[in-house]
Amino acid sequence: MSGHPVDVIIRQSQDVTILDLSGKILGGSESDALRMEMDRILHGEGRKILVNLNQVPWMNSAGLGILLSGYSRLRENGGAMAFYGVQERVREILETTKLVTVLEIFADEETGLKKLRSGGSTVRMESSNG
Repeated sequence: MSGHPVDVIIRQSQDVTILDLSGKILGGSESDALRMEMDRILHGEGRKILVNLNQVPWMNSAGLGILLSGYSRLRENGGAMAFYGVQERVREILETTKLVTVLEIFADEETGLKKLRSGGSTVRMESSNG
């Protein structure tokens, strides 16, 4: 039971790859584009990824698994991944699973970019205004 495909737009800001995601991430065939882009980035030179979840209203455990797999693979290879624009329903999942204590989650792109560029690893979750 797959829904509409997850749209993935890739941007580059200096040494940080930004993934703008749009749609529900359910881990089925609708997430194939996300899986392919994550693999492409991880097999390339990308070592810093900032994921924009502003247009992701829902994510189930399988969808979360796709992002966590990328996160783990990056960390194992000395890279970093951070997130921003987390919507309320997705934020609840991250809080319930205690992933807010592991993942770097920021309110906006600018803050996430600064943190990834500085190479810091302080975990924090900032509130969003919208």
